[in-house]
Amino acid sequence: MLKTKNYEVEFLLTLIKCAIKSLPAPKPEKDINVNALFQLANKQQVYSIVLPVLEQVGILSDDELSKWNSYRLSELKKTIFVNSEREKICSQLDEQGISYMFLKGLEIRGYYPKSSMRQMSDNDILYHEENRDALVAIMKSNGYYLGAAAGISDDFYKKPFATFEFHRTLFSLEEDFHPDFDPWKNAARVENSCRYKLSREDNYIYTLCHLYKHYHCINGCGIRFLCDLYLLTHSDDKLDYDYINGTLESFGIADFNKTALGLAETLFENGECNDAQQALFDFMIEGSVYGIAKNKVQDALDSNGGSKLKYLLHRIFPPVKQMVGNYKILEKRKYLLPFYYIKRLFEKYYHNKDRLKNEIAELESANRNK
Repeated sequence: MLKTKNYEVEFLLTLIKCAIKSLPAPKPEKDINVNALFQLANKQQVYSIVLPVLEQVGILSDDELSKWNSYRLSELKKTIFVNSEREKICSQLDEQGISYMFLKGLEIRGYYPKSSMRQMSDNDILYHEENRDALVAIMKSNGYYLGAAAGISDDFYKKPFATFEFHRTLFSLEEDFHPDFDPWKNAARVENSCRYKLSREDNYIYTLCHLYKHYHCINGCGIRFLCDLYLLTHSDDKLDYDYINGTLESFGIADFNKTALGLAETLFENGECNDAQQALFDFMIEGSVYGIAKNKVQDALDSNGGSKLKYLLHRIFPPVKQMVGNYKILEKRKYLLPFYYIKRLFEKYYHNKDRLKNEIAELESANRNK
């Protein structure tokens, strides 16, 4: 049985289990801090999973229910807008013959009792890098801002809600974990579309690899991953576990797979919890789906020798390679680089004002805690 640090965590797990398995949820056995429960559900991005069953329990006051429903309405507005944008973008990709593949939540949401239960903060889509110029043209013609082009993806933003991460590859050679994994190999083309669909086995493998990457490379992972794993392994799909286990063994994460699957079984099927599973759960519940943000700032600060000035200079003036990725004109006209550093700064402020404010606050906090 899992050990939890407080009753709000324990009750949240109960709500998640009941929602995923379509069971009625019991009333809490102890007094519960509803505001703490709300914050925890948001932090772990399982709000849309637990709210319907929590309403059935009937413990929310009118004010509390109004607060939760207000958040649900804002999530619904966001979902409607993003779904419309994705349909439009994919239609244009089809028109231009650009192959693409849904990843992460876009693929996994179909396994949930209701697809709306799987919250997503962005759209993760894989494409072939040789189509990058055409892709960038499509996104910019639809009002999107290319916020980042370094690493493995091109990240596009459009107010008020839409974020698209178009992945050129799944893993970066610059990261500690970069398995040789080609999802195109077993993918099948969707009829009347240029979209390709991950095979069921590769979908599981990528989900597990993504969890491992978050756990070891991105300072944390959230308990929503356990919902994904449980649903993938308890669906009507007949998975080829020989292929899955052999692939994960070659990636060096077979033991991690056993721990993560065992933890999912412990949560949803009341299994026995060993020390490795408990340690993974504690790590998940301490952070969030994306890890602990202030750790990322602190890590970046440490990599610059603890110097706040060096950190800020690196953030304001990223490497030339990254700038060329964001602004194609710089490939042949590098003398324009100073102008585009200024342009990038204004664009970042306009499109990501709240994110910049949070990063500055985290940087100040990191300095105070030194």
